[in-house]
Amino acid sequence: MNEFLNGFFGWPTLLLAMIPLAILVRIFVKTSRWSILKVSAVFISGTLLLSSWLFYASLITGNNLGGEWGRAVAQRMSDNLGDAATFYLLSVGMIVWIIAACMDLIVSGARYFINKPYIREIVVEVQKEIEEEKQQEAKEKAPKQKTQKDQKVREVLKATLQVYDDLKSFKVPTEAILKTRTADIKKVSPEEIKSNINIIRETLADHHVKVADIQAITGPTVTLYKVYPAKGVKVSAIKGLHEDISVALSAGTIRAHVLTDSVGLEVPNKTRSLVPIRALVTSKEFTESTAELPIAIGSTIEGKTKVFDLTKAPHLLVAGSTNQGKSVGLNVIAASLLYAKRPSELKMVFIDPKGTEFTPYKELYRHYLAVTTTADSEEDEIEKAIAVKPKDADLVLRALCEEMKERYELLRQAGSCPNIKTYNQKFLEKKLRPDKGHKFMPYIVAIIDEYAQLTLVTSGKPEARNASRSITASIISLAQMGRAAGIHMIIATQTPRKDVISGMIKANFPMMIAYKVANSTESQVVLDNTGADKLIGNGDMLISQNANIERVQCGYIGPEEIKALTDSIAAQKGVGKSYSIPYYLPEVKDDESESDSGMVDMKKLDANFEEAARMVVSTGRASTSYLQTTLGMGFARSARVMAQLEAAGIVGPQDPKSKNREVLVHSFEELDKIIKRYKDGE
Repeated sequence: MNEFLNGFFGWPTLLLAMIPLAILVRIFVKTSRWSILKVSAVFISGTLLLSSWLFYASLITGNNLGGEWGRAVAQRMSDNLGDAATFYLLSVGMIVWIIAACMDLIVSGARYFINKPYIREIVVEVQKEIEEEKQQEAKEKAPKQKTQKDQKVREVLKATLQVYDDLKSFKVPTEAILKTRTADIKKVSPEEIKSNINIIRETLADHHVKVADIQAITGPTVTLYKVYPAKGVKVSAIKGLHEDISVALSAGTIRAHVLTDSVGLEVPNKTRSLVPIRALVTSKEFTESTAELPIAIGSTIEGKTKVFDLTKAPHLLVAGSTNQGKSVGLNVIAASLLYAKRPSELKMVFIDPKGTEFTPYKELYRHYLAVTTTADSEEDEIEKAIAVKPKDADLVLRALCEEMKERYELLRQAGSCPNIKTYNQKFLEKKLRPDKGHKFMPYIVAIIDEYAQLTLVTSGKPEARNASRSITASIISLAQMGRAAGIHMIIATQTPRKDVISGMIKANFPMMIAYKVANSTESQVVLDNTGADKLIGNGDMLISQNANIERVQCGYIGPEEIKALTDSIAAQKGVGKSYSIPYYLPEVKDDESESDSGMVDMKKLDANFEEAARMVVSTGRASTSYLQTTLGMGFARSARVMAQLEAAGIVGPQDPKSKNREVLVHSFEELDKIIKRYKDGE
């Protein structure tokens, strides 16, 4: 056997020949195109060529590399053709064989990729479109045929990559842009704790109430003194004396409540400690959270970071008197979400009737904001990115309702997808086809400040009253059905009254945050319990969830930190569609919208008219949504440009059965004449 192998191959040749053989065998097996004859023919012919060529190269590479059979073949050829002719002929044969093997390798690899069912369907569609376009272009003699075909391929394949429409190099802002505020972090001294325990014990003893023990748990704002009653002492006896204890401690307001094993007395610290946002977003509770939408809201009495999942809330009501920390709390919530989720995973809607609280978030226009499509220009779109006027608030909330409906339709089409989390997971596993309308759906969080100002409109113009009713209806609709679609609401008010926080609102906002309120009645409205009137303000709050109430000191984020955070995100630029346009909410049909193409003013062509016309002619595609995503315009402006294209005779009228319009112009020569005619008319 060894003599045979050495005679036929030569050991070095055998080793070299095994490489192309292994590659060919692997490709044929992978593509289910195994062929013994084909592999043998390629291998034997290549090996003979290789061994014969090595015989003539022996002066450089050494003797006997080609094997005796290769030497015999080369010698026979040399006798008939001569040494030089044989060497060149064998060299040419070697080159041809290598090229053929490489081409076969490339074709087999491409066939393996194309033969995947999902890709094959797309390729067939692309080939069909390209063939139709080729025939049309040949007929019309349109220029740039290759460019058009390439464009078609890119557009179809781009649909499969929608989920990756995110900047790969996006980096979450570092905590270094946030302040440590170490000078504002205070600790309660042991002397203060010991003194308070003695006073509590003495006050209870004066009223003949015996206690077994008193333990203290210090927090940033208050210290919890756990009073363990002695045997035979009623809990109500201790709880009923909390006002006497408050006077004895000179502590202002004390909140008393029953714990599982004791009576808790929450006594304000003499020196309050600030809870910086940096400590919250870098805490273990937040960074290791498995929540879908984790929010680090503040610090508990035990000094732990309070983190809750907004998707499980699933909506949040925030209430409290003026200047008690609501606005700071809303900014802490927004900052937590920005640190927790990438732009592709989260979009936000801000409604700010005061027009001052959420202005810095305009910087996130292309990254995190979801906007309506009614703006006349990019500047107008940025200006309206934060809804200030009731009319704009009504529009964006109705657009969110349309978004919710569209998402539910996608969930139904996907099958076995009860919520957005399941749907997105199925999409990421490539079980849903983008060319069938499916897409990765980010969570949407709507933050509404001064809810009462938007809804308590009982006088004035009828338009204002209608907008108020519409806003209320939209909020309730989103609160009732938004969870499964990934839409979550956060509303805040400084008017915690029954006419503002109605039974319908409370029923659909099961999680509530109460800052300090004026009296126990308002506390009952918000929490169905007293206690919020006993808070000490400046971020001190009670969180109610699933009938459990917990006291938390809200984190603090300053205006300069908000600006640093938004600037850091806005500075990250994307490529292609990533971060070039915001997340557009669906169009809301308005009776005042201009839909009649006869009303189009062709004397005032849009600045993007010519660019849009050339793109439509070159690609053969014409739809409002296509202009919107490709040119980065809002829907309203895209609709006006499309109406101008129709009025100019470049595209046909809207077909009710199709989103795309017919392109009537097929050459740039004809298009240039149309553009020149309208420019001259100006």
